[in-house]
Amino acid sequence: MADEETMQAGTAVEEAVEEKERIEEAPPEAEVRPEEEFVAERVPTKEEKFLAALAHFCIVAVLPVVQVPLLIWLIEKDKPGKSEYLLHHARQALLYQVLLLGTVIVLLATVVLAPLGFLLGLAGIVYGVVGGILACTGKKFNYLWIGNYVKQWSQ
Repeated sequence: MADEETMQAGTAVEEAVEEKERIEEAPPEAEVRPEEEFVAERVPTKEEKFLAALAHFCIVAVLPVVQVPLLIWLIEKDKPGKSEYLLHHARQALLYQVLLLGTVIVLLATVVLAPLGFLLGLAGIVYGVVGGILACTGKKFNYLWIGNYVKQWSQ
C-alpha cells in the first residue's frame, strides 16, 4: 500500500515537471502591439445610421432615387472626422440605384423584356429596403458584386 502511494506521488511529480517544461517551451503569447497599429472601427452614430438608411430607402421614391445618396456622399466626404460607415453606404446605394434604374429603363423600353424589367425593379426595391434596414441597425451590408467594387473605389 505504501509502495502504491509512493508510486502515485512519483507519477504526480513527474506529470507536474512535464507540465512545467511544456509551459516553458511554449512560444510566448502574442505581443500587444501599440495602439496606433490597431484600427478600431468606430460605432456609427444615430445620425450616421439614419443617413445611411436614407440613402438605401430612397429607392422606394422614384424621383430622388439617385440624388439623395449622391448628396449625402458629396456633403459627408470632405467633413473632418468623416464616417467611413456612412460614406460606404452612400456610395453603395448610389451605384446600386444608378445601375438598377438604368437596367430597368432599358428592359422596360423593349416590349418583349418589359415584364422582366418590372420584376427586376420590384426585386431591386426590396433588396434596397433590406439594405436600408441593415444600415439603420448599424450592421455591415454589401450589395452583391457592388459592395466589393465600392470598397476598391474608396481606397
